[in-house]
Amino acid sequence: MLKKFLKLSTLITMVLMVNTSLAFEVSGESFPANFKMTSWSSTSDSSSLTAEGVVGEGYGKVYLSYEFKSNSNNRNKGNFSGSLRSINNDGDMVAASLQGIWKRDGKIVTMYTLDSFSNGDMIYAEGLVDLVESTMKFNAFPIE
Repeated sequence: MLKKFLKLSTLITMVLMVNTSLAFEVSGESFPANFKMTSWSSTSDSSSLTAEGVVGEGYGKVYLSYEFKSNSNNRNKGNFSGSLRSINNDGDMVAASLQGIWKRDGKIVTMYTLDSFSNGDMIYAEGLVDLVESTMKFNAFPIE
């Protein structure tokens, strides 16, 4: 009996170690990207959101638009696609394709996005959307 217990304990420990070693964690340099929602609308199978804000790192004034689709029965998670346009004080304009996944818990939507920019930039970002406060706050990680 003790032998079976030890084998089971060893197996559980190994599974926990493997599971922990596969955890996804982002590190490296990042910058904040904060926006104010300007509109939110929905249809029977999707929701659309627009936002704007000023972002450092040379982007300037940024305009976002997203379409959220649900992939669950309770409609609390899914995927999204979107686009971005930005213009800085020098008149440099950049466009981007936005795509990722989301999940909602109460009034907060968590977003994980991979973005490809017309100037060659690529960014991974994690963000929180407060549907009541109409804010979007991202931590953006440039991909080298």
